[in-house]
Amino acid sequence: MLFAQTNSSEEGLASYYADKFHGRRTASGDRYHKNKLTAAHRTLPFNTIVKVTNLSNDSSVIVTINDRGPYAKGKVIDLSYYAAKELNFVRKGITKVKIEILANSPITQDTNFLANSGTEEKTDYPLPSSPGTYDFNFNEAELSGYYIQTGAYKDSEALSEEINRLQKKIDSNNIYIEVIKVKNTIINRLLIGPYEKKNGDTEIAVLQKKGISGFLKSY
Repeated sequence: MLFAQTNSSEEGLASYYADKFHGRRTASGDRYHKNKLTAAHRTLPFNTIVKVTNLSNDSSVIVTINDRGPYAKGKVIDLSYYAAKELNFVRKGITKVKIEILANSPITQDTNFLANSGTEEKTDYPLPSSPGTYDFNFNEAELSGYYIQTGAYKDSEALSEEINRLQKKIDSNNIYIEVIKVKNTIINRLLIGPYEKKNGDTEIAVLQKKGISGFLKSY
């Protein structure tokens, strides 16, 4: 195996999936989703969590391995579109990166939630009408420190479903929503935190073991 232990690292070129692969099955059986933080690696076990740093701009993202590849010479990882966007190399198409393994434990599913998901009553959350930051009940809140963004939503139903899902896995008091307006469209960024920056990567790895993906942002 390429990585013998946690904190081993590797450097090489990264590319990202073309849009035509969106929805297709990966080698792990998962369907590739362009807006999730996943990646393909030739040898790392599926569900391994790695930190990928773009060496040209020092930006980083944490992804879960769920596919095999890339096989072109010099390339060490193939990232989802979302991951490539966070690393700011979508236009360039390829960049040199450093890969660091954070966790190689399989992602565990919340079996109680899965068992009850068909019958449990859902709570619908109203979308706020103006930009700002809010807690999970949409009471106004002030953000300070570092937070993990798990997604961005325009649709109220999708946002409510994700909040309900997160509440089964983490403390509701750590869930926040940042509301922004882009070209007259309300976007809701779902955040978890706050955390200290030095613990950010560890916290992301812990969340990914619970099936929650995200990246660290400062406020």
